[in-house]
Amino acid sequence: MNKQSNRRLLLLSSILILSCLSCKTSFDEINYSDGNADFTRIVAIGSGYLAGYSDQALYREAQANSIPALMAGRLTLVGGGYFVQPMVNVGDGIGLNGNKRRGLITLDASCNGQTYFALTPPGAGDVSNYNWLGNSVAFNNVSVPGTRMADLTDQSYGDPSPFLGNPLYARFASNPGTSTMAGDALLSVPSFFIVWLGMDDIYDYAISGGEEGKDSITDAAEFSSQFTSLLNSLTAQNASGIVANIPLPSGFPFFTTIGYNDLVLTAAEADELNVLYATVDPSIQFVAGKNRFVIADSSVATGRRQIEEGELILLSLSTDSLICYGLGRTVPIPAQFVLDADEVFEITNAIGAYNTAIQNYCTTNNIAMADMRNFFNTLSTGYVFNGVTYSTEYLSGGAFSVDGFYPSGRGAALMANQFLRVINSFYSAKIPLVDVNKYPGIAFP
Repeated sequence: MNKQSNRRLLLLSSILILSCLSCKTSFDEINYSDGNADFTRIVAIGSGYLAGYSDQALYREAQANSIPALMAGRLTLVGGGYFVQPMVNVGDGIGLNGNKRRGLITLDASCNGQTYFALTPPGAGDVSNYNWLGNSVAFNNVSVPGTRMADLTDQSYGDPSPFLGNPLYARFASNPGTSTMAGDALLSVPSFFIVWLGMDDIYDYAISGGEEGKDSITDAAEFSSQFTSLLNSLTAQNASGIVANIPLPSGFPFFTTIGYNDLVLTAAEADELNVLYATVDPSIQFVAGKNRFVIADSSVATGRRQIEEGELILLSLSTDSLICYGLGRTVPIPAQFVLDADEVFEITNAIGAYNTAIQNYCTTNNIAMADMRNFFNTLSTGYVFNGVTYSTEYLSGGAFSVDGFYPSGRGAALMANQFLRVINSFYSAKIPLVDVNKYPGIAFP
């Protein structure tokens, strides 16, 4: 090749390079932004859902994947500061009843074949987790499983005795027996808050069996007053934030897994039961196929009746007893495992009142609200994230842990994203979502 050809080749190459350099890429540069919010100092205040309670226990992996922790990881991209949680030890963790975390076992039941059952392992959880963590640091996650609104300002709530307080708060209270959750939430001088409260004020009653359980529902006016007081203390420090409302029971596998008419009988079985009840209680009748379970009800003369549509059977009831031992057929399901129509009404009525109070405060004070009631409704029909479908189906839906009430790691990620979407919209921010599918789901044996 001669010199002139070399010069032409060099000239063409230079023109090509300059042309490429002048071209604009088809991808816009990613510019994350905090919008008009300040995430420098975050505080999360709530109960089990924000604490990272899962599988009926507080354990390290679930804490690391708690809703506010996942959010804080994304918020670091827009100026968010450190997010310090009161972590438990690696291992079994500890539950509200001193139990270990719940897991799944495979049970070969002769009447039903091989089935998965949730089981809390025998023995206590790691009680060393009750040891006080000290007060050298202000924790950013001031969320405690089992917390009701009245507990936020109760000094005795930090007493380490389970008969006086909540050991899961006492373990990190700034001054156990004297400090309060509401006061500790202000120690970090938060610039942004994440609040999800009121769940236990209603669901302690629902999970324990309603009127037959050990808990009552907090009065709506009392809830509103205490909620307003907490939020006022946060906004008084010029903090902005986001608040979540309360989902309905229909959004939790704990209340929906066992259907009211899941009693499936053959024609022969139905006939046999009809003969039995003809002399005992002829109002109870069965057909081949799906039937309503028989439940205990002290308000009727016979003490039993068939459950009505809309009434709920709790997942705390042994499904093995339903399948293998005739419970709900010849033996009524005990009332503490059923929410009857009056109890369901009381629960949904309280949820409506709480959510109205939350919405009114957020609207009046320009605070973002995550509509988790609507999100749980959406999740119940199936929610797709990057090709994976999540739902409220027990175990197979992937969003809830084996206790059927608290989220799995992936469920927490789904919920964290709902908070982030609202923050992006309300505060004109640009914060990336959490990759839900990378987090742990249900561990099958």
